[in-house]
Amino acid sequence: MREVVHINKFKTVGISISIVLIILLFIAFFEYIFLKIMGFQYNSLWDLVLFFILYLFLEIPLTFIAEAIPKALKSVGILRTSKGWLPFILNTVLTFLLIEIMDNFMVDIEIAWQGTLIFALVTGFIGWKLRKDEGEPPDIDSEEFKKIDNKFKS
Repeated sequence: MREVVHINKFKTVGISISIVLIILLFIAFFEYIFLKIMGFQYNSLWDLVLFFILYLFLEIPLTFIAEAIPKALKSVGILRTSKGWLPFILNTVLTFLLIEIMDNFMVDIEIAWQGTLIFALVTGFIGWKLRKDEGEPPDIDSEEFKKIDNKFKS
C-alpha cells in the first residue's frame, strides 16, 4: 500500500515538474526569440517580470475602455456597428501608448518603437478577431434597452 502511495506521489511530482519545464521553455522561447526580435532589452529578469505585471494591470482598464466606447457609440446611434475598425484602432493605439509610456518610465527596460507597434498591431488584431462574434449592444430606443434600464431602476 505504501509503495502505491509513493508511486502516485512520484507521478504527481514528475507531471508537475514536466509542466513547469514546458512553461519555462515557452517563456525562454518567448523571451529570447520574440522579444529580442522586437528590440526588447532589460537588465534583469525581475525588470522583465515587473514590466509584464505592470502591463497586465494597466492593460485591463484600457481594454475595457477600448471595448466600451464603440458599444456606447453604437447604442446611442452614432455608429452602425461596434465591430468595425474603431475597436481595432482604439485597442492598437492604447496598447502602443501604454508600452511606450512604460518604456519611458522604466529605466531598466528598453523597447524599440517598431517592436511596440508590431506588438500593438498583433494584439489589436487578435482582440478584434476574438470579439468578432460578440453580440451587438441594443439601441437606446429599443425594447431590449428599456428592459435593461428598468432592471437597473428597480
